[in-house]
Amino acid sequence: MSARSTASASEKMGKVKNKIRRIENPAARGVRFSKRRRSLFKKAQELALLCDASVGVVAITESRKVHEFSNTGSVKDIFAKYNDHSKMVEKHSDVRRLEPENAYGRNVTSNIREQALEELTSTNQGRIEGLLHSIRRTKRLMEENKKLKEEMAKMLSGGSGSQTAAESNARKDDGSFDVTLKLRYL
Repeated sequence: MSARSTASASEKMGKVKNKIRRIENPAARGVRFSKRRRSLFKKAQELALLCDASVGVVAITESRKVHEFSNTGSVKDIFAKYNDHSKMVEKHSDVRRLEPENAYGRNVTSNIREQALEELTSTNQGRIEGLLHSIRRTKRLMEENKKLKEEMAKMLSGGSGSQTAAESNARKDDGSFDVTLKLRYL
């Protein structure tokens, strides 16, 4: 019999859940609000840190005192992001509801999006072709420049015996040639 009495006593010893109701005493209510607010803000900070989320919490007392927490800048910034997002979602859902379909059962905006993508692709393809043309032209000019330098080197090294001092010193230290035009009086 004593085993039964201890079992029922241990059941009663467990944590008792209090009903959530308004605290009538204003002083006790203020203390409870302060403690709960701190723990709520701590949980919001943990959520922001663990999940890399933007978190904003606002608590207003019955005396109209505002308490706020934000992990990024201010709560106003977070609410502004929320308002922008909710407006975009509303606009998007309104467009989906009101959007007419063409003969193939596809949304008109989907067709417009696909056409814009095709135009962008063709525009980019034209730009790429233009760049390739410029690269080929630059390569051809560089080859012609190299041939001209080689011809100048042959002329300077194997030319007539009446070279001036400037012509014999035309070769630079880096192996290239000074191809400036030198005029002399005959």
